[in-house]
Amino acid sequence: MEETEFKVYDQWTKTLFFCGMDVHKHEIAVAICSAMPYSSKIIKTAIFSADTLGLERIWNFVKKFKPRGFAMEATGVYHHVPFEFLRAKQQNANWHYSIMVVNPSDAAGLPGREKNDRIDAQHLATYLSKGLLKNGKPIIRVLEDLKAIFRTANRIERDRTALKNRIKKILDMAGIRPRKFNIDTLWGCNFLYHLVNHEGNLGSFIGDALSEGHPLEKHQSVIRKNLELFVPYFEYSLNFAQKALIRHYLVEYDFKSSSKTLLSVEVDQLLVDYPSLRRSAHNLSTLPGISPFTAVWILAEIGNVKQFPNKRKFASYCGCYPRIVSSAGKVYSAHVNRHSNKYLRTIFYRAATVLTFFTKKRSALKDYAERILGRKRGKTKKYPLSVIAAKINAIAYAILRDDVPFYPEIIQEQMLRQDLEDNDDFSITDKRIIKNARNSLKRMMKIESSGKLGLLYEDAQKLAEEFDLVLQGKN
Repeated sequence: MEETEFKVYDQWTKTLFFCGMDVHKHEIAVAICSAMPYSSKIIKTAIFSADTLGLERIWNFVKKFKPRGFAMEATGVYHHVPFEFLRAKQQNANWHYSIMVVNPSDAAGLPGREKNDRIDAQHLATYLSKGLLKNGKPIIRVLEDLKAIFRTANRIERDRTALKNRIKKILDMAGIRPRKFNIDTLWGCNFLYHLVNHEGNLGSFIGDALSEGHPLEKHQSVIRKNLELFVPYFEYSLNFAQKALIRHYLVEYDFKSSSKTLLSVEVDQLLVDYPSLRRSAHNLSTLPGISPFTAVWILAEIGNVKQFPNKRKFASYCGCYPRIVSSAGKVYSAHVNRHSNKYLRTIFYRAATVLTFFTKKRSALKDYAERILGRKRGKTKKYPLSVIAAKINAIAYAILRDDVPFYPEIIQEQMLRQDLEDNDDFSITDKRIIKNARNSLKRMMKIESSGKLGLLYEDAQKLAEEFDLVLQGKN
């Protein structure tokens, strides 16, 4: 019988290697996996920089294993450089390999890590049948409506700020840079409206504005008071394009200011039918640093305060409690939780700023803010203001929980005054704000080019008519 040599096919015993790459902006993590017919194992992992030198080190690291494939997730634009590098090396490599760029959602759907809408629904049904789910934040219709109004007003306020910055930038471009010139004031807006319609420099315009019979005659005392701000810029003037841009931005600014005022009126009218909500907002507004408008916004964002079992949970939701990461008694991180409500986080931080720097009335909370600011003074005021915001947040939780104002000893006097004012729809301050908004709209419509605004002009006219009806008590 002839003897024959038994040969084993080399692919049956040869170990295959594959490379996985986790690409980041500055670093690339590389892992080598060995694949046998019935098992696989990670044999080596390393981290390299994402620059040219790091890519060459990656190649020297992987070429001794001769991996049959490279896989990386699509990471915006960061995976482009390593992909092109591997494709360039592919031409001179002494083995064949493939390069795969994987969608992150496909990588998350690997066996054992499946995730899609159907599986999520199955998991929810399973958890619910086991009693593992708990009810979340209740939906209160009036609070949801108020929340939408306040968030819209917040977006309008951001747009107003952007418009003011654009107007200041154009004035800076023309060389007119008066310090502390506030466009929010009534005389400031009227000043700019007439300035863009004046032919000549700033000095000649102010000379005309201070003369008798000028449309700015009722603001002459304020202009004389701030005359020193404009004296260094008397020789500068606006060109045609700058006047056109400022005129356009002023129209938008007045329209957005009036829209925000109308939203405030809507909030007041909405609260008429909810006396308990009005009482809670009134109690919260007695806290220094929080206005009545802000108090209603807080109530709209938090809903029912009873859903928070303690002030720590309430502070965490409002972004006033740090997310502490510690181990073995050592704190590694204590930053504010960024998954909290961003609107409430901003509200309480601004309340701390108002209380610390702008509130003149003395109180125990004002003294506390000054002590914290003096004790923790450093390069930045953000940390002490965050501490003060947390204190205001804790007091706000107690006010809402116990349904009492910040100053219980004067509540009876305030409630008596409130009952006397309830006979009138709006207070004197509210009526003044509405009148200013109406006058802004009428001033906007007097511009010669405003008739070309189309729907914006018609909306402004309707808003002005609605403000007139509100002031007359017919709406």
